[in-house]
Amino acid sequence: MKDDDVLTSLFSVFLLTAFFSIGGGSALIPEFHRQIVDIHGFMDGPHFAKAVALAQVAPGPNMMLVSLIGWQVAGLPGLLVTTFAIVVPPSLLAYAVWRGMERVQDHPLLKIIKSALGPVVIGLTLASGIITAQAADHDAVGWALTIATAGLMTFTKRNPLWAIGAGAIVGIIAYRMGFMTLV
Repeated sequence: MKDDDVLTSLFSVFLLTAFFSIGGGSALIPEFHRQIVDIHGFMDGPHFAKAVALAQVAPGPNMMLVSLIGWQVAGLPGLLVTTFAIVVPPSLLAYAVWRGMERVQDHPLLKIIKSALGPVVIGLTLASGIITAQAADHDAVGWALTIATAGLMTFTKRNPLWAIGAGAIVGIIAYRMGFMTLV
């Protein structure tokens, strides 16, 4: 595939996906995975999962994932194209919608739409976690860590950094003992 074709594909994937970003960037991860890994084959599942993990733990917005994907697929031009596609058009649309909502803020239909978006966001976020786990977990240790972390986050009010730290320690020990491999 020529560089122009790759950049055009990256732009169209992230431009179209950006307009469905109800719930923020994390809710888009399943669609990013489907487009980047399954449809276009720009990267494999483990590399995608690593990009997601890096974007989640790095300071700044988690939409850094889009820039990381662009960088890994097409270098600096890919980074610029994907970042522009995911940021600029949706920002302009959000501004236009905000201006329009000011005029109809007391309309009952608007209140119904706002209350309906909560469950949609929760569902999209859960789908994001499942897709990322499927791409990243290739052995029993990985799945056990994922399930334990999900349980910890669901049933306690602990800071997620505890789960990240414990997962890193368990992962290092399991790797050293030969129970898991690096992909």
